Amino acid sequence: MSSEEFVVTIPMPFHGESIVDGVLVHWLIEPGDRVSKGQNIAEIETEKSVWEFEAPCAGEVVTLRAAPGDVVEVKAPLLEIRTSDRNVRHLLFTEPQKAEPETSPVGPQTVRSPGGNGSSGRLDVSPRVRKFLLESGIDDEEARRIPTEGRLTVEAVEAYLKTGGPPVGAVTSYLAGIGAYTPERVVRNDVFTSQFDGIDEDYIEKVTGIRERRWVNGESTSDMAYAAAKEALESSNVSAADIDMIILATTTPDMPLPATSCLVQQKLGCRDIPAFDLQAACSGWLYGLSIAQQFLKTGTYRNILVVASEAMSRFTDPSDRATAFLFGDGAGAAVVSSQSTGHELSETVLKAYSSGYDIIYRKAGGAIMPPRLMESPKDEYWFMDGGRMFRSAVDAFTDVIQAVSSRAKTAIRDFNWFVPHQANERILKSVASRVKALPEKFFSNIRHLGNTSAASIPLALKDLARQKKVKNGDRVLLCAVGAGLTSAGAVLTWKDRT
Repeated sequence: MSSEEFVVTIPMPFHGESIVDGVLVHWLIEPGDRVSKGQNIAEIETEKSVWEFEAPCAGEVVTLRAAPGDVVEVKAPLLEIRTSDRNVRHLLFTEPQKAEPETSPVGPQTVRSPGGNGSSGRLDVSPRVRKFLLESGIDDEEARRIPTEGRLTVEAVEAYLKTGGPPVGAVTSYLAGIGAYTPERVVRNDVFTSQFDGIDEDYIEKVTGIRERRWVNGESTSDMAYAAAKEALESSNVSAADIDMIILATTTPDMPLPATSCLVQQKLGCRDIPAFDLQAACSGWLYGLSIAQQFLKTGTYRNILVVASEAMSRFTDPSDRATAFLFGDGAGAAVVSSQSTGHELSETVLKAYSSGYDIIYRKAGGAIMPPRLMESPKDEYWFMDGGRMFRSAVDAFTDVIQAVSSRAKTAIRDFNWFVPHQANERILKSVASRVKALPEKFFSNIRHLGNTSAASIPLALKDLARQKKVKNGDRVLLCAVGAGLTSAGAVLTWKDRT
């Protein structure tokens, strides 16, 4: 047998009639590694499963053509291997034709973003310009506004930066105090293993990052919101009488009518202040912070209580493999104040990608399906298209992080911490890789609390502080993606109490 070596291109494999693409979760190899035939070299998620990709031949890894988090179409190139195995000679590497540049090594036909129109699509720039834009904290939306003749150049970006770019226009507010509440009932992964064939505790933790979650045991959404709000008031040295407005983010209100925030107002004993509920799914608490900012800007309000409370387990289908073990319950709150005390809240960004409207939803309870029109008890439960959610979440998280970085005029690498919505551990790792941030900068407590929707960011912030991981002056980027699809981001400058 000939020992002549040649380079082959290994494509994304065919994995079932209905599968057209998959998400590269992570590589188990690096360029220069020697691999053996059948060795596990990557983990890939499709709409139906997570599976290990095996090397089709022995040889040396030359190039990886996809990055973690990329959506790779069937037959698109994944990597190159130098080998002498004649059985794969039909995969001989050929230099790809020069096409429109793309930062992802997979190529423009294999990576998709959540935008639904031309203005939100991928900016057509060279890899050099793309790298410089990312390093400068400029997202695609802002890059399109940079004056240039023809295609965008590094020189045009540098000239734009010298002018200072557009005015930031953000209103400085303060998180005077943060509160959190989780139920006492702990639900571990072993609860679910008897319900599904082929699923054990390790599998659940592997695909979600979750080992246990907290579920309500009689508490209502308003009960949890009240407990978190009380702690936020105590930590901010603000009394209920000093609160000028209550904003409650939730997808699980006590009742569809009236607003649960009014019951929280009653339990706290507040004055006759405005109180309303906000529904932006997992992005809800950050939406609430941004709305509070705008009210503070008017000067009419000084202290606004922003709460997120979710009883997700109440609407989770115990027979659904996509959602049964994903969600947890809990609440978080903050007093957002115009007084110069607390953690400084500056830039906020809100977005929505309606092309993802049908990715995660709950049918029953609205005008489309009132109780008398319910077709099945399952209509009361969450539905999630897991494959689409993974891909869209990675793209939307990346987009909003870049937008916040641009608005804050801070390079992504210069943030000390990222506190994301705790959607899924693998999603967060893929996002960290996509934005080229150190994974250890992405704070996560999903292992013990699960996905608590809108409550996850304030719960994570409270844990970050309790663990004494954040220090005075740290820049913290908050980011979330939720059903709708909604997304949101904000910047906190952490201030220790003096």
